[in-house]
Amino acid sequence: MRLRPEEKRIIIQAVKRVDPDADIYLFGSRADSTKKGGDIDILVHSQNISFDSKLEIKKYIFKHLDEQKIDIIVTGNFDDPFVKTARKNGILLT
Repeated sequence: MRLRPEEKRIIIQAVKRVDPDADIYLFGSRADSTKKGGDIDILVHSQNISFDSKLEIKKYIFKHLDEQKIDIIVTGNFDDPFVKTARKNGILLT
């Protein structure tokens, strides 16, 4: 995993402020320590995060991680093929 402890803490804090029960996965190139570069891709499993709450999460992370590029997918559906792949190849942060 290519995520500094401080980055991990801020991501978890941002999501848990909105939904304490959410599961958070890091996926994509940052989940693979053999790859370089790339933005931070996060999958959040939650039934309780609205579009506005997702924007709030992104703003918090952006502010605290020096404008680091981050993509966040919020879903309550683990049956979606993309979500299955992200969970399978990703790293559970919480």
